[in-house]
Amino acid sequence: MRLILKFFSFVIIFTFVFIIFLPKEQLFNKVVNIAYENKVYLKDYTFNEDLIRSDIKDMNIIYDGINIVNIKNISIQALLIQNNINISNIEIDASLNSFVPSEIQNININYTIFNPLILKANINSKLYSVKIDFDILSMQINAVFKTSKFFRTKYKKLIKELKYDKNIKDYTYEYKL
Repeated sequence: MRLILKFFSFVIIFTFVFIIFLPKEQLFNKVVNIAYENKVYLKDYTFNEDLIRSDIKDMNIIYDGINIVNIKNISIQALLIQNNINISNIEIDASLNSFVPSEIQNININYTIFNPLILKANINSKLYSVKIDFDILSMQINAVFKTSKFFRTKYKKLIKELKYDKNIKDYTYEYKL
């Protein structure tokens, strides 16, 4: 019993030390390079990190020469049990406004070791909210929309892509990668 306790203590300490000394900026630079290879450019950002948290400020995402998204703040917190990414103050380009609302208040992405095969995300806006579950094993995305009447009338193109669920009296979306 003592040996098992010692083993788990070493695993927890090793994981915590690994998270603290993980080269976060180099990992982010790798993400930037992968995006660049796919013609998505991440520009004009500042990257700050401390022991368990990284912040990215004022990022512009450009695709095909169009500044698609401006993100004011991305906060990444890596803990032993749970990892969170909080993205706030998101402004989508006006050219996409007929399909997607141009202002999103925040996006929160959560991953926990207690449910390791599910990645959860919440998107909040003034006009709607979305709860997303991404099943890593089956590569399935399930989203539940909570929409307002104004949202349903203004964003008809988006509503056409969604499925109405009578049980929740709102829209859902399923997609398999």
